[in-house]
Amino acid sequence: MTRIPLLTTEGDAYACGLAHGRRFAREIADNLATYLRRFAASGLDRDAAFTEAARWRKAIAAHNGIYAEEMRGIADGSGESEDSIALLNARYELAFTLFGQEARTQLAAELAEVVPDGCTTFGLLPEVTANRHTWLGQNWDWLEGVHGRTFVLRARRNVQPSFVCLTETGIAGGKMGVNECGIALVENGLASSHDGRNPYQKPFHVRCREVLDAERFDDAARPLTDTARTCSANVVIGAAGGKIVDIEASPDHVSRLYPEDGIITHSNHFLTAGHGESLLEKISPNTLYRADRMRALLAPHRGALSFAHMRAAGSDHFGAPYAICRHADPHQPAEKRTMTVGAVLIDLEARTMHVANGPPCANEYVAFAVDGED
Repeated sequence: MTRIPLLTTEGDAYACGLAHGRRFAREIADNLATYLRRFAASGLDRDAAFTEAARWRKAIAAHNGIYAEEMRGIADGSGESEDSIALLNARYELAFTLFGQEARTQLAAELAEVVPDGCTTFGLLPEVTANRHTWLGQNWDWLEGVHGRTFVLRARRNVQPSFVCLTETGIAGGKMGVNECGIALVENGLASSHDGRNPYQKPFHVRCREVLDAERFDDAARPLTDTARTCSANVVIGAAGGKIVDIEASPDHVSRLYPEDGIITHSNHFLTAGHGESLLEKISPNTLYRADRMRALLAPHRGALSFAHMRAAGSDHFGAPYAICRHADPHQPAEKRTMTVGAVLIDLEARTMHVANGPPCANEYVAFAVDGED
């Protein structure tokens, strides 16, 4: 087991980004190369990718100047261009637009090769857990090339809440994390036939960071719902004290789901109507069983769900290699190969995120508290 790196930052957004860039310059370059290869494999060549990156850099600056300052710090610290860092921070929009295009083609030759993001998430209310705390969990399935190029960011801030999050080197906004107010999130990639209707809106990773900026549960969903979106996504938001909402968002529509019998699970297809045609199940049909499988593994322990039960559910191999716990499939092209890059179990009352650096069946979880020490 290799423990995932931790970076603790203090100061303003630029200082945070500068420390990030200096610490992980090599890994940022690696992630940039990984994404350029992945985009090229789906028809977006390097020149076109950087044209898009320049547009996204300007869009991010217009939507969230503080986030843009952190990106500028990452660029200066790593020696990469600001457009390169923008490409990483808009990689969700770039990648999932490509996945949606591939799904719409429905060409057999492509379907045999394309297996995108396969995240499985869950939320547990206090009445179903052993310690009577609120928990969120996620297996983050993504490109094999990103594994080993992720880290835990602990940001100590004065004006906004401090937090811990799991992110990729080069990306300022963490997709999974918890802040000092007990607000937390996990997420799933989605693709809709409506994606792309609203170009260059606030990117997904910026919205995730803004969730962690919230001090109250009522405000945590606003970054996801208050403005139009370029691409679809699912985000599970929780708050200490027993509040959980699952938000399915497409470019022009938002749906909310809530725990049933204290448990909610999600994977990579829409569960509600109004979002256009749900696309990822066309190229990743395993999404259709993973959420139900997660619920089936957790529900028998309702009222006494422990950390061990959560870890066991996250380590499940039904449907391997495209299981909840995903291992790289050697039959897939290297640039498209996916695995469980990391897994998180978040205790909202404890303000602690437990992180496994890879498939949880083979990697121990390490605890990172918001107020912890290095």
